[in-house]
Amino acid sequence: MINRIFPRHLSTPHIPFGTTKGEGISILSSLGDVIKEDEDDCLVIHTGAWSVAIYTTTDVVTSVWFDDPAGRLLPSGKMRKVNLYLQRYGDLSNWEMRLDNGWMRYWYNENDGAQMVYGIHKDVIRFNQLSSP
Repeated sequence: MINRIFPRHLSTPHIPFGTTKGEGISILSSLGDVIKEDEDDCLVIHTGAWSVAIYTTTDVVTSVWFDDPAGRLLPSGKMRKVNLYLQRYGDLSNWEMRLDNGWMRYWYNENDGAQMVYGIHKDVIRFNQLSSP
């Protein structure tokens, strides 16, 4: 119950960038039935507690989306969850929030090659691998 108010850990699986599509399917399948969505080569898992989607490019995971209700009851809980997710994909000190348009917050981590978009109103998170220059 405390994790729903002020998360101390994440219960969603960590799927690193560069994971092969087959490995991603294996991770998602271990949690339940995977739903394949044809657009954007997206694979989704819905559990009773949360949802996770992976997006692949040339059979490699380049984006991961999370719909995780942890921390949704309080603004401080949401911020704690956002920080836990940022730490999952790189050192927290490497992340910089560059834009908040009232709907989405855009975080960038050039050191670890990642971007995070946080949907403020729906409380969803998407990580994207930054392209190499």
